[in-house]
Amino acid sequence: MVKLVSKVATVVIPDDQVLRKGDECELTKKPLRTGICRKATECPLSAGRNAVHCEFGVRDAVVCCPTAGGTGVSANRFTSIAKQECDAFLSRSSNLDNHVSGIRQQAALGEFPFMASVNFEGDDAGDVGCGAALISKRFLVTAAHCFGSFKPASVTLGTIRKDDPEANVYRVKEVHIHENYKRRQNDLALLELDTDVAEDSHTGPICLNSGMEFDSSTNLTVMGWGIDGNGGKTNRLYKGIVRKVNENLCKEKYNEARLTVQLNEKILCALGEKSPDNKEYTDACEGDSGGPLVMTVRGKFYLVGVISFGASCGGTIPGIYSQISQHIDWIERKVWGGQ
Repeated sequence: MVKLVSKVATVVIPDDQVLRKGDECELTKKPLRTGICRKATECPLSAGRNAVHCEFGVRDAVVCCPTAGGTGVSANRFTSIAKQECDAFLSRSSNLDNHVSGIRQQAALGEFPFMASVNFEGDDAGDVGCGAALISKRFLVTAAHCFGSFKPASVTLGTIRKDDPEANVYRVKEVHIHENYKRRQNDLALLELDTDVAEDSHTGPICLNSGMEFDSSTNLTVMGWGIDGNGGKTNRLYKGIVRKVNENLCKEKYNEARLTVQLNEKILCALGEKSPDNKEYTDACEGDSGGPLVMTVRGKFYLVGVISFGASCGGTIPGIYSQISQHIDWIERKVWGGQ
């Protein structure tokens, strides 16, 4: 609980109603304009004593900051749509254990209802594998590099087995590659389906992380049908716990391996713990590309990254992910911009 003390009274606010740094907030109600809670020193658009405060009793004031320049109207329109969509998703309890070790584990049916497998056209596309995450009834987000040589035909949802005859398959209408995609930068694509996805207990979209901050102590979950650490293909969906690796350490690991990587705010590095036998680390692998990196907040899933690339499977070098919060405007413009 947070207590706000004045000369008149003490107001007690439940913890679940207190806005923290990185939370979405309301600037005005009519018309609805939203922003992100940030330190006042990091928000040049805050209006001094008239600023809308998110958090009290901290050394640096945390205020509701518009998410774009000027009035913030255009960007906030998209943000409010995304939040409304997120709020409309079924509230799902998380089955994740905050103390899961570095071993990849089989996912349970319905545990990750947003997880999809991308199916490609062509007889020689059988060994090609990519994942994707459902973010609305018509759109999934994945990695742009998945579509260099092969065209996606459909996506499979609502299953943890690739050979499940009862899984739901939806045709892909169009692929939207990020306009600034270049090799390993802006490695994102959106798959637009030709029909709406029917939501049920095993199928449903995930919320986008539009600005919530997290550090290396936060458990993140990566998942996929890729190759396991022994080089074998997996027919079942696997999950694993990884954590954020800071940029300097990530660069150091790649430099030690004599590999070149360009890191910036749009890229996230992450690596899991060692397995009990010390043979490997939890990591994404070949065939997992495009799959989601997620965190849970109060039982709700948030998409924080998309699997992009890595140096090895299960080694000491962190995997590279496209960071969703840094691409939120592009995603919202493509998915909800026409509404």
